Amino acid sequence: MARADQRKKALGKKPVLWRKQHGVLIAAAVVVLAAAVLLGGCSTAGGKLFGYSELLMDTDIELQFYCRSSGESRRVKQALFNEMGRLEQLLSCSDPGSEVSAINRAAGKEPVPVSPETAAVIRKALECSSISSGAFDPTIAPLLERWGFREGRYRIPPPEELAQFRAVVDYRLLEAKDGAIYLPRAGMALDLGGIAKGYIVDRGLDLLAEAGISHALINAGGDVGILGPKADGSSWRVGLKHPRGGGIIAVIPRDKRGAIVTSGDYERFFEEDGVRYQHILDPRTGMPASALLSVTVVAPTAVEADALSTALFVLGPQRGLALVENLPEVEAVMITPQLELLISSGLRGLVERSGE
Repeated sequence: MARADQRKKALGKKPVLWRKQHGVLIAAAVVVLAAAVLLGGCSTAGGKLFGYSELLMDTDIELQFYCRSSGESRRVKQALFNEMGRLEQLLSCSDPGSEVSAINRAAGKEPVPVSPETAAVIRKALECSSISSGAFDPTIAPLLERWGFREGRYRIPPPEELAQFRAVVDYRLLEAKDGAIYLPRAGMALDLGGIAKGYIVDRGLDLLAEAGISHALINAGGDVGILGPKADGSSWRVGLKHPRGGGIIAVIPRDKRGAIVTSGDYERFFEEDGVRYQHILDPRTGMPASALLSVTVVAPTAVEADALSTALFVLGPQRGLALVENLPEVEAVMITPQLELLISSGLRGLVERSGE
């Protein structure tokens, strides 16, 4: 049994609650990375830390890893960034040449054959939709369009419009079989923005491992993937940012492969008449979820953490924490509108409060 799961069993299922004292918190964002390319050896024995960044999918991708030489490190990072671009072309909902766009154009008409990568992301999305009772729904695209979140042309849709488009938002209708994806109703559309970056980060970690690297970190706009500890054996430290200000309220250490991903209401939003409307929508109502300001998920894979951070945000503190406590090796830190930190039992004693 994993250490965090043992801690859950020993401490019970009551979450830790921290009340904000001086402001601050952490949060992150999203983006992509990938693999499928075998690289030459880049042993970390005696290696030094290399850092690179690249602007992809409208996000700065930060890559850090330990390697023997600058030549080897450059080959590794270029393979990563090239593969990331390839996967972006498959999974983007805004690129008209992507497989996701092809699926959306064929809604109500016919199934679309897709690559193994696209099929894998959609399968994982459906798994997360099922365990969260639809709080995460990859068919949310029509509602995001109504609000203008996909293109940045923000508006508040009238209730009757939301009701009309909720009818084509239902992950249970999506058909995925024999290497093809089918949206059976006209007007349906996929948006994999809540899971694709996590998938690509995981594939990036695979690529690094294949290259002989055992100490690395990928930060894809807030989707943080970690491969082992730092070369000296110490943990990577991921800070949690305040959703309404600057600074760090807490730090989560990680010294083994896994991911730390945050979804927050400050990532994409607009305000009207003093009310904030953010992009994480509740598929059941079509309205922005409002019970939390941010959710950080710690999980064995970035694809899990990415999708679950959205699902927990929609579920809210009580239902979200109940789900986390029943998922092996998955933990969460939630921030309420009152700026309280709710920490799942498996992170108790591991999360470091800033200033303590």
